[in-house]
Amino acid sequence: MFRIGIIGAGWIARKMCRAIAPFTDMEIYAIASRTMEKAEAFAAEHNISKAYGSYEEIVCDPAVDLVYTTDMNIR
Repeated sequence: MFRIGIIGAGWIARKMCRAIAPFTDMEIYAIASRTMEKAEAFAAEHNISKAYGSYEEIVCDPAVDLVYTTDMNIR
């Protein structure tokens, strides 16, 4: 299983969840937001295993195979 992490919990992240849903060999495994509350709410809404309140945490998670960001301010 290919595990994807998403940085940012806005409308683009929702589109990403819908785009990945049909694939049986990958999953949205983690979500990171600027606040833990927003990440947890998004994770609950989309049945995502992990929620992070910082971007660094998701990038450092060894279980995440790919990180997709919707935040254009990340450098």
